[in-house]
This record gives sequence, C-alpha cells and structure tokens, in this order.
Amino acid sequence: DVINMQYTSGTTGFPKGVMLTHSNLANNAANIAECMNLSRKDRMCIPVPFFHCFGCVLGTLACVTAGATMVPVQEFNPKGVLSAVETEKCTALHGVPTMFIAELNDQDFASYDLSSLRTGIMAGSNCPIEVMKKVINNMGMSEITIAYGQTEASPVITQTRVNDSLKRRVETVGRALPNVEVKITEPGTNQEVARGVQGELCTRGY
Repeated sequence: DVINMQYTSGTTGFPKGVMLTHSNLANNAANIAECMNLSRKDRMCIPVPFFHCFGCVLGTLACVTAGATMVPVQEFNPKGVLSAVETEKCTALHGVPTMFIAELNDQDFASYDLSSLRTGIMAGSNCPIEVMKKVINNMGMSEITIAYGQTEASPVITQTRVNDSLKRRVETVGRALPNVEVKITEPGTNQEVARGVQGELCTRGY
C-alpha cells in the first residue's frame, strides 16, 4: 500500500505527488544499507530533512533495516553536525556536497574528534574530487558512498560500494541497486544509446 506521498519539485520533470509504497521504501532502504555495509554496530548522523527521501529512506529507514542507531540533527549547522558525530561516536554521516564543504570549512573543524567515522552517503549534486578527498582524508570517511536517484524511484537507483576506488566514487554514480534495472535511451525513443553517449535515464524495479 502507499505509505508516503512525496511532492517533488520537478528538477528533472513536471512537479508531481509521488506515491511510494511499503515495498518501495523497505526494499530501497535495505539495498542502500547493504551498499554501505551498515549493521547494528553503526551510528548514523542524519542532518538531512526526514520529510525528504534522503532523510526518510537513505537515513532513518536504512538504519531500521540494518538495526543501526539514528542520531538526528534537527536543523543543519556545521558545528551541530560535527559535535553530534564526536559526542555520539557516529560511524556514518549523510549530506549533500555543500554540507560537507561547510563542515570541512568550519573554523573549529580540527578540534573535533571524528575518528569514529567510516561511511555515509553524499548525494544531491556532483561532488568535486577535492571535496571527496578531504572527506576521506580529513574526516576519516574512507568508505563513503555516492548515491543517485529520483523521488519516483523511492529514491536510489544507483550507488557506489564501500570498496569502489576513489575514481569510481567521484566520476560515476555507481551501479544499479539489486532488483533495479537501468538503461540510457535516445530521448523520445526506447532505443538504447552506446556506452558513453548522453541520453534519457530509464529505470524500473520494485
């Protein structure tokens, strides 16, 4: 049954109310958690909004499916996030690139103990390679992943894995999640384009 209606602003299409089911959300969350090697030992800092698919599925529901602890940050600010990670000994941290940039550029960044961090998800827009390097080297997130999706897809379609190379994590959006099919077609047709050729992304799954 439909359990969640997400109003998407139409970044890649017309604005719409997307009806997501229990099956959509539970499957997506479990696959996302698997890509991160999330387990009961993990503690995830979630500074992204819960009403958005990022916080709802990649955050809270991924934790539920893996038995991980949730550490919510009610309103984003770099110090609040860094403090939560240090105090709660978080092993995972989510955010869009601008959030990570703000955290890295905080004037007190060096004073926080982030040694517990291992993984997380960066999504929402392209990540500059230098930012990714700093997140890995300065924040200790050696197993951070990149996710790509659309609200209509509940939402993650592709994700990198924790053991993918830095090059793959920066230059690609990973591989299709289990039980999800993806193809790139010539716009207006159902004809697949050659590898490396731009086109329209088509996906289907649960």
